[in-house]
Amino acid sequence: MTEQTETALLSYALTTAPAVLTRAAPGHPRQGRLEITVSRNSAGKGDAGCRSITVEVPTGQHAQALTDRPERIDTAYSAPHGHSWHIHKNTAAHPDRTVFTCTPENPRREAVFDETTTLTLILERIALTGPPGTVSLRITDDTAGHAQAHARRSTELAVAVQQAPTDAT
Repeated sequence: MTEQTETALLSYALTTAPAVLTRAAPGHPRQGRLEITVSRNSAGKGDAGCRSITVEVPTGQHAQALTDRPERIDTAYSAPHGHSWHIHKNTAAHPDRTVFTCTPENPRREAVFDETTTLTLILERIALTGPPGTVSLRITDDTAGHAQAHARRSTELAVAVQQAPTDAT
């Protein structure tokens, strides 16, 4: 599955693995992987400076949770050579979501997205224990265009999780 959305300066494309996420069933654990590819919004002009990207994943025991095991989610990223990012996972601040804050690791503490730059944030080993349905990931970036002040902009990406098929015996 691929889902796309954007803020004023950046675009986000979500790909899941497997392509169709399926809820775990008793005796049949299931895991999923989310890849969020970030790029410059094609409608924008010039480069976009980015200080941070935050991804909020619904977790816990509520009906819109993707998993009740956020501590098991692993993180990684893929970026152009020489571009380093730090990903901080916070499971304690909010009982209903886990917050992943991604910040560039360089002296300016800012990444520049031009028309060719991409960053892929990876959330993997997600135990798919939540109920079937659609879960919304909230993404917020702290960005600025040419001659603009930094501003926080938010958008949402939808993740669909289907019910596990029942075994016919």
